[in-house]
Amino acid sequence: MKRLNRYELWFTAIACLWLGACAVQQTRVEHGAIPAGWAPNGAEDAFGRQVFQSLSEDYRLDTSSLRRYQLSDIFSHLAVSAMVNPNDWHVFLFDAPDIADVRAVPGNYVFIWSGIFDVIEDEGELAGLLACEIAHGLARHTDPVEFSAASELLFSLTDAATTIGVLLLTQGTLNISGTGMTRWAYVEAADLDPVDRVYDDEQIEDMAAIAMLILEASDYSPDGLLRFWKRVESDNGLQERAERLSREIPPKERVAIFESVMPALSAGRDRDAASTDVAERTVDSGKNDSI
Repeated sequence: MKRLNRYELWFTAIACLWLGACAVQQTRVEHGAIPAGWAPNGAEDAFGRQVFQSLSEDYRLDTSSLRRYQLSDIFSHLAVSAMVNPNDWHVFLFDAPDIADVRAVPGNYVFIWSGIFDVIEDEGELAGLLACEIAHGLARHTDPVEFSAASELLFSLTDAATTIGVLLLTQGTLNISGTGMTRWAYVEAADLDPVDRVYDDEQIEDMAAIAMLILEASDYSPDGLLRFWKRVESDNGLQERAERLSREIPPKERVAIFESVMPALSAGRDRDAASTDVAERTVDSGKNDSI
């Protein structure tokens, strides 16, 4: 059996620590209701503003086009339907025709890249994609990733091990140090950073349930969102254009998730209709009795 040398031992230890680190699982939201909105605190707003400033260095901000005003109108309408204050959110459009994407980050900041207008067919589909990002925000999916105390300890140990390993490998000629470097690398590699965040299946399910309720309460039909992902599923060229929107969740899987939510919406409509019918019959009965 081969005996590991000291360098191999260092990297083996680092790999074990890396695999052992994991994010704290968020509490799932209750389906059937839209979570309450909130005004971001100072730290949350500063975080979102920092992300915005960073993106503004790479993309030109669109502040006056007709598309910008269209987005503002759609978002304001959806915010009212979601029972949140539109003034608590910040919506920005970047002039980037090659990028079709919509992202929400901490602080209630929502970013849209103008390539999105080349993959949608109508305003209803755009509203559906915006509703998804509002839903992620309301479900707190956009909050910075949190790690358990054990994971944070593992990151600290890995930082120290990496520093010592580099010193040994370079015989002291190179010194790499810095608190949190392993944590940052893990977040980047696992697609947990704010802009490239990849949500897990449970988060996608929770988002779908909330987004459909928001659309149901608005003038936009939930069918628009479902129609968009069905088109993406059936068109390879569109799949390539909408790759960033998919966030590693295949369009077919997204369609299945949204379709699983639709029966609950229909049941809710039936209950509301039945309640209205009962109320109307009760009122009519009361009128007849008084005659």
